[in-house]
Order: sequence, then structure tokens, then C-alpha cells
Amino acid sequence: MAELTPDAVVSKVKRGEKIDRADLSGINLANAVLEGASFRRCDMVGANLEGARLRNANLKSANLCEAFLSGADLRDANLDNADLEGANLQRTLLAGANLSRANLEGANLQGANLAGARLTHAQLDLANLGGADVAGAVLTHADLGECYLGGVKMMKSELTNANLSDSNLEDADFSGATLGDATLRSVKGRGVKLVGAVLTKADLTKANLASADLTNADLRNATLGDAKLEGANFTGAKVYGINAKGANIQGIKADWLDNSPNADGSVRVTATQVAAFLAGEMPARPADDRSNRRYFGRGDTLRNAALQFDEGAMVEIESLFEQCTIALGRGTELVIGSDGVLQGCQITGAGNITINGKFFEKTDGKRAQAGIIGASQLVVTSTGSLVGAVQQPAELTRFAFEPGCQLRMKITTAGPTGNGNGNGSKSSKK
Repeated sequence: MAELTPDAVVSKVKRGEKIDRADLSGINLANAVLEGASFRRCDMVGANLEGARLRNANLKSANLCEAFLSGADLRDANLDNADLEGANLQRTLLAGANLSRANLEGANLQGANLAGARLTHAQLDLANLGGADVAGAVLTHADLGECYLGGVKMMKSELTNANLSDSNLEDADFSGATLGDATLRSVKGRGVKLVGAVLTKADLTKANLASADLTNADLRNATLGDAKLEGANFTGAKVYGINAKGANIQGIKADWLDNSPNADGSVRVTATQVAAFLAGEMPARPADDRSNRRYFGRGDTLRNAALQFDEGAMVEIESLFEQCTIALGRGTELVIGSDGVLQGCQITGAGNITINGKFFEKTDGKRAQAGIIGASQLVVTSTGSLVGAVQQPAELTRFAFEPGCQLRMKITTAGPTGNGNGNGSKSSKK
């Protein structure tokens, strides 16, 4: 039984007094205002803190086993080494909180906000983080074995050396997360987003990554033995030293893979080679073969030209192109450099286009078709400008627009005959 009444606790907090090492087991402090309070090493087993305001509170090494903290505000609180085993933390605000070495085994964190929280060496095995926001959190060496992470937001989180074995990651978003040397054996990750994630030396043995998005992920020296990869998107993934022996790669999607040791794109696997490469049947063909690379340098001008680049080619334009047509093979990389200008030009084909410079479609009304047709991916960086129409293929274009880019564009989809029908068209400005 608690040695202090709820009113006594609130009064002490108002006076700025510490309540360290007190027995507060089973106490009812629901909706209490306790911001900045010190509960270091307190016994709060089974305490009711639903909706309590505990921002910046000090709960270091406190025992909160089976405590009820649903909807509580613990932003920036210190829960270092706290015991929260079996605690109810549904929809709890824990953004910026310190949960290093905390025991959260079996805790319910469904819908909680842990953005930017520190969970280094935390114990989260068997916890429920379904739909939680853990973006930008630090979970190095954390144990998340057998966790439910369905729909969790882990964008740009740090999970180096973390253990996620047997966890459920279905439809979770780990885009930009760092999972180097992490253990993800037998994870259930159907539909998980790992776009641009770092998975170097990660163990993904027997992982289910069907329909996962690993676009531009760094999988160098990762192990995916016997993994389920059917329908996953590996376009641009860095795969040097990868071991995917026995993996199911049926229906895998990849316009190209980066097999260079330094992940600099100098050695590429083309779309037609991907399956054989992942199966270990053939090495990648070096893509720095000069016949497959084209560079148009600064100061050059090209007018009224018709250019065609085959599958897997790399093209960089730092020149002025006027009234040119450019046909791209599947997986071809076209980069308009910061000094590159394409005026009145048209680009067709299932290539990947990055605009660092300027692309201007004709504005005199003479062009019957869009300026960009059928691109697999279109990226406009912070220095880029795009003025014109983009006609997507049936499988739709992947778009990325960085803050600061300049856009005046119309997006259409191809009709039954392959021509733009205007359905789903929209204008976008930034």
C-alpha cells in the first residue's frame, strides 16, 4: 500500500520536493499534474497514472511494473533503467524520453509516441508497438525479439546491433533507418518499407519480406538465406557481398542493383540479371563500361537531336539540350546535373530520372504529348526545376520532390491506348 496519499504526492510536487525511493505501489494519480517531479527509485507497481502530466519527470530506476500509463504525458522524461514490464502505455507521449536500459518486456505501447526517444539497450521483447511513432529514436543494442511492430513508424531510427528476431513488421515503415549488424531472423515483414535503410551485415535469414520496398536500401554483406522476397522491390539496392542463397525471389522487382564495394554505383546489375545474381548464379557486369556511360559536359549545346540509351545505361547531362528527344531503356539512369538545362525536350521510357538542374517543356502549345512519358522514377532535388507534364505508365511513376525544388507540372496516367487521358491528373507547385 502506498505510504503517501495522492493529494500528499501532488502537494509535494507543487512545493518542488522530491519523492525519491517512496513506496507508491497501487497509488491512483490519474490525470495528476506532476511535471518535473522526481520519483527516482520509487516503487510504483500497479500505479494508476492514466493521463498524468509527467513531462520532464525523473523516474530513473523506478519500478512501474503493470502500471497504467495510458495517455500519460512523459515527454522528455527520464526513465533510464526503469522497470515497465507489462505496463500499459497505449497512446502515451514519450517523445524525447530517455528509456535507456529500461525493461519494457510485454509492455503495451500501441499508438504511443516515442519519436526521438532513447532506448539504447532497452528490453522490448514481446512488447506491442503496433502503430507507434518511433521515428528518429535510438534503439542501438535494443532487444525487440517477438515484438509486434505492425504499422510502426521507424523512419530514420537507429537500430544498429538491435535484435528483432521473430518480430512482426508487416506494413511498418523503416525508411532511412539504420539496422547495421541487426538481427532480423524470421521476421514477418510483408509490405514493410525499408526505402534507403542501412542493413549492412544484417541477418535476415528466413525473413518474410514479400512485397517489401527495399528501394535504395544498403544490403552490403547482409544475409538473406531462405528469405521470402517474392514481389519485393530492390531497385537501386546496394548488394555487394549479399548472401541470398535459397531465397524465394519469384516476381522480385528491380530495375537495377548496385554491386560496387563502396556503394558508388560503379558496378551495376541490370534488370535482366537480377534474378540470376541474387541466386548466386552469376556476378554483376561492371557498369563503368564506357559503352554504357554517357556524359555531356558543361558548355556544350545540343539541338534537335534524337538520343536513345539502352537498358542499364548511365547518362549525366551538364549541358544545354534544346528540342531534343531522349529514349530511355528500362533501368537507365538519367541525371540532369545542376548545370544541365533541357529546354523544349521530351524524355520517354521506363528509366529513372533525377533533376538537379532544369527541365522545361515547350510552352507554345505545339507539343501534343507530355514532356516526360513512362518514367519509372522521377526525383526533383532541392536545386531542381521542372515545368511541364508527366505521363505515368500503367504501373505508375515513383515520385520524390525535395524541399526547395521548383515545380509547375501536370501528372496524367496512360489511357487504354497508351496515350494520356487526363484521368487523375493534377498540378503541383512547390
